[in-house]
Amino acid sequence: MQRRIINRLAVKVFLISFIVQVLSGLLICFVLYSQTPEMLYSPKDELDDLLTELKDVSKEDGEILIDDFIRRTGMDLAFFEQSKFITTQINDPLDDIGKLTLKTVSEYRKAMESSYEPEHDMGSFAVIFNDDPTEYIVQYFDYGVKTNLIPRAVSKSYPLMIAVVVSLSLVSSFIYTMLFARPVKKLSAVSKNMAEMDFSVKCDDRRGDEIGDLARDLNTMSEALDQKIKELEAEIKRVKELESQKEVFFAAASHELKTPVTVLEGNIRGMIEGVGPYEDHEEYLSRSLRTVKRMESLINEILTASKMQSASDVAMTKTDMAEVLKDKIRESDELFMIRDISLDEDIDSGLYFNGNRDLTGLAVSAFISNAVFYSDEGTTIKVSAHNEEGQIAVLIKNRGASIDEKDLEHLFEPFYRTDSSRSSRDGGSGLGLYLAKLIITKQGGDCSLCNTGNGVAAKIILPSI
Repeated sequence: MQRRIINRLAVKVFLISFIVQVLSGLLICFVLYSQTPEMLYSPKDELDDLLTELKDVSKEDGEILIDDFIRRTGMDLAFFEQSKFITTQINDPLDDIGKLTLKTVSEYRKAMESSYEPEHDMGSFAVIFNDDPTEYIVQYFDYGVKTNLIPRAVSKSYPLMIAVVVSLSLVSSFIYTMLFARPVKKLSAVSKNMAEMDFSVKCDDRRGDEIGDLARDLNTMSEALDQKIKELEAEIKRVKELESQKEVFFAAASHELKTPVTVLEGNIRGMIEGVGPYEDHEEYLSRSLRTVKRMESLINEILTASKMQSASDVAMTKTDMAEVLKDKIRESDELFMIRDISLDEDIDSGLYFNGNRDLTGLAVSAFISNAVFYSDEGTTIKVSAHNEEGQIAVLIKNRGASIDEKDLEHLFEPFYRTDSSRSSRDGGSGLGLYLAKLIITKQGGDCSLCNTGNGVAAKIILPSI
């Protein structure tokens, strides 16, 4: 746990910056200490100040000043009453002034003998206190000790200097750590959310430095990952749907093929075995051929639907919907005549879109044939096509029975028929509308069916160019 804390970036930044600043501060103090010129001072220089101060204080306070002077300077002082002082002999020093003054004759004599050395000095001054009328003689003994003031001042200032350096280092290191480690910590939190697939949290990219650049790059990567993952999820969903559709499609296709295969097998077996009515080979060969034709048509539609499902895109060119509609209407002339259906045509020219002409024709043909097949005989089918707000809108409307609402949403499913028996004897293969929907959506459009009250309307929408 302790090692893990030390390995944290914020801790490392704090410790490194703190140590560097403390060492820098101490190095500056050392340089100043070592490079400052000497300022030598002799204790005798302070003696005049001491004598001046003693005139203005009581004897008791003066003793404190005297002891402090002796302690600081290392000089010896001996006090005598001026009236009893004899200059030609060794006098008895007073022992009631101060604690550090010379008290005995032997101490005084020793100081006198030492003062004869060349570097030593001796002298005397008169001293009085403001509360004592006695006049005193003070003899001083200077042993030639000189002190450099700078080291002494620096040594006294060391505790304060160290406290200031450490305090400033702590404050500056903390600020530096916050400025550097805090935004990195925020970036780490955002990247952690990204690792948990949460791309809603963004970095603060308002900074103009490298951390701001990293935040912007991280936001860009987050958006790109979010987009790619959504696309991947959509693609996976689409693939699953296609797989599911294929399973349903081929299950329905096998069911649809089973009936004509069974019929064809029965016809052939009956003719081979000469059973009853099957002896009329000409009749049952003709029926078998029709069954084969229906199977061929169904297989072709199944193959087309399978290709449309598997293809990721469709080869498309500039196509005119007006021409496609008119071509398919002409191809359906015979069907219109058989059903005694008339046509109300309202098609604008120049309805261009980006699509596949042949496949679009297949889709349009499915809607027209369904409209004719489910119209009442002797009625009119209306086919209109216009450019509406950048889209080509095609409407194919018949007159006849309405479709049950519950069946409308299923009509674009493969092999779905409105009759409950799902029989194909009265209708097509059940793939026409499914293929039509597949073709239109592959080209970026949409199609729908709805009841109009007296019939059914099919609407096709495609993007115009």
